[in-house]
Amino acid sequence: MCRANKHLKEVFLLTTTMLLAVPAFADLKMPIRLSDNRMVENDDVGLSKTLEHNFSPEDRARLRKALSDYARNTDPDHQAMMQKRKAMHDSISQRFNECNRDNDESLDREEATLCLPQVARHFSYVDLDGNGVITLDELENAYAKMVERQREAEAKTQAQASIMNESDADAKARSKPKSPNSVIPANSPLNATGKDVSVIRKRPS
Repeated sequence: MCRANKHLKEVFLLTTTMLLAVPAFADLKMPIRLSDNRMVENDDVGLSKTLEHNFSPEDRARLRKALSDYARNTDPDHQAMMQKRKAMHDSISQRFNECNRDNDESLDREEATLCLPQVARHFSYVDLDGNGVITLDELENAYAKMVERQREAEAKTQAQASIMNESDADAKARSKPKSPNSVIPANSPLNATGKDVSVIRKRPS
């Protein structure tokens, strides 16, 4: 009995010692292996918090704009569109400066009639603010609207042509003559099954 009590006492002391030692390791963080997705998400969250902490709202807005501009500049379609716009702007600016004889940064009706008769015929339409003169911005806006109308008209014409082609194809398919083998003349000895009825004799009753 004494030996059993002694053994229980030793076990109790050992357990107590272990329990007292555990808090000492409570602050130690064991490495935890995360999946790739969770690691990426954690990195994104950390980067977002870092940007919010280290950059002001104005700086973040400028950074987003810079990234957006970079994405547009690396897009071939966007670059081609910008080149076309620049070419149109340069052409209109050159023509505007040639017509602006008094160098007042605007075209009156006389200047438009002498240099841009097509614009002069639609002067009131181009003169958006109705002040009697046309500025470069108003002229560019008028040309942009004209180009847009031309594109819409071309798209409408192409759509109508496509519909007409499909209608013609359907009409030709419906009017195509049937194969001669599929048509049986009325005086033919062949019946609908293709058998010669002339050789079929009536059975005696």
